[in-house]
Amino acid sequence: MRKNASLLLMASLVAAPVSAQPRYSGGNEPVTLSATGTDPCSAGVIADQGPEGAVGVFPGPSMELEITEYVAGGTAIWVCETSIDGDMLGIIYANFPDTDCEVSAPVKVDVDYIGPCESGWVEADTVELLAG
Repeated sequence: MRKNASLLLMASLVAAPVSAQPRYSGGNEPVTLSATGTDPCSAGVIADQGPEGAVGVFPGPSMELEITEYVAGGTAIWVCETSIDGDMLGIIYANFPDTDCEVSAPVKVDVDYIGPCESGWVEADTVELLAG
C-alpha cells in the first residue's frame, strides 16, 4: 500500500505543471482586465520587427524578467494594460488565429486574465494600436 501511495505522489508531481517563475512573485504580474464600463482592451498588432521578426513576452512589466515566449511581427493582439512608467504593455494574444480571447465585452470587476488565450507584457514601442 505504501509503495502505491509513493508512486501516486511521484506521478502527480511529474504531471504537475512547472513554471520557472511563479505568476504572482518576483516581478511577475498577470494582465488585468479593468472594469471601466467599456471594453477592457484595445485592438493592436505587433509592429513590423524587421530582421528580428518577433518580440519577447515577459511575465510582468519589466524587461529584467525572463522572456516566456516570442510573438511574431504582424500578430493581432489586445492591449489591456500599461505599466506605471508606460514602457510596457499588458497584452493578450492567440496562438491560433480564430481563437476568441473573450476580451471584447466590459467586465463588472477588475479581474486577472486567465484564458483562453495567452497573455504577458511587451515593450510598448513594439506595438501599434489599431482601435480603442
